[in-house]
Amino acid sequence: MEGNIDLARAWGGASFLARVKQALAWQRLAAVALVTLLLSLGALPSPALVDFFSPAEIALAWLEYLAELAVIAAGLLAAYTVLDEALPRSIPLRLAVISILLLALSAVLAVLLHAYYAGGFEHLPPLLRMLADSLRWGLPAVFLALIADVHERALQTDSAAHATELARAQLQQGESERQLALLQAQIEPHFLFNILGNVRRLYRTRPQAGAEAVGSLMRYLRMALPQLRSRRASLGEEVALVRAYLDLFQLRMGAQLSVSIEVDAGLHEAEFPPMLLGTLVENAIKHGLEPVGGGRIEVRASRRRNLLEVSVLDDGAGFGATASSGTGVGLVNIRRQLAAHYQSQGRLTLEGREPRGARATIAIPLRNAQAFDPVVSDALPDRTATC
Repeated sequence: MEGNIDLARAWGGASFLARVKQALAWQRLAAVALVTLLLSLGALPSPALVDFFSPAEIALAWLEYLAELAVIAAGLLAAYTVLDEALPRSIPLRLAVISILLLALSAVLAVLLHAYYAGGFEHLPPLLRMLADSLRWGLPAVFLALIADVHERALQTDSAAHATELARAQLQQGESERQLALLQAQIEPHFLFNILGNVRRLYRTRPQAGAEAVGSLMRYLRMALPQLRSRRASLGEEVALVRAYLDLFQLRMGAQLSVSIEVDAGLHEAEFPPMLLGTLVENAIKHGLEPVGGGRIEVRASRRRNLLEVSVLDDGAGFGATASSGTGVGLVNIRRQLAAHYQSQGRLTLEGREPRGARATIAIPLRNAQAFDPVVSDALPDRTATC
């Protein structure tokens, strides 16, 4: 019952005719035309008959035979296309049914053709002759149907493989996004708690500076909160956040902290992962400057071929001076985020400086972030700004 309903739907409406028309693509027409031409060439007379017939007569006879084969081929092609689109894909032995119907149609066409030339059905050639003609015309049609079925199955297999690969890629992308969200969730409280700790210490020792720090903290959070859950930001936005962050530390450290920010012109709208630059600056202060009582922080951003290189330099204690120097959640998460965002194209390098201090550099592919997040409205200097 379901098969009959499926068949009725296949035959009904303009959609069926549209499918038949679409199935008659030039590749199918060309294959049928080539087989028809090859069959007609097999019927050419032997060279010895040139002694009895002129080349023009031979060519005319060949063209007549080619026309006959073309009519038969057109009928078989139309029948196959209609059957292929009408029969449900789920019926058993579908290809065998199509092949039997094509052979039967070939036999009917053979009888009609011989009846046309014999002037009626009373003077048909022997049965074996008509059977041979039917097979000679029908078997190539069955062979082409087999090729079409194999080609269609190959396309379905390729389409299924592509869909599986696409689903796998989407699953991996979703897993990467969840991993990035987890990494940011780990960095954000670590970063913000350190800021709040600085404000609390200022209130205990210098209440007026603590009040100013609260104002700086409000400005920082006003800029930072929209970016905490963003997957992409611009370098200009991240530098602006670092400025606000360093303002808080300068209230606490005063003249003990010197800051220089240098960004090459044209890089303010470059894509840069959120919160990573602030984490490098935080590590430079916590593990570099605070153990020695202050120093200088430099932030540099430049382009090297197709890479964006952003460095944070300090003249503090350097690597190995403290037990926690160069280790911890911050740097580990930076490397994980770079791997999740850019695979092997993103890297974090750590170097010592002479006579003391450290340099941390993030290198990522240079991309424009304007299509993802707007650039902050505060204009950044094209070269060096020193606080």
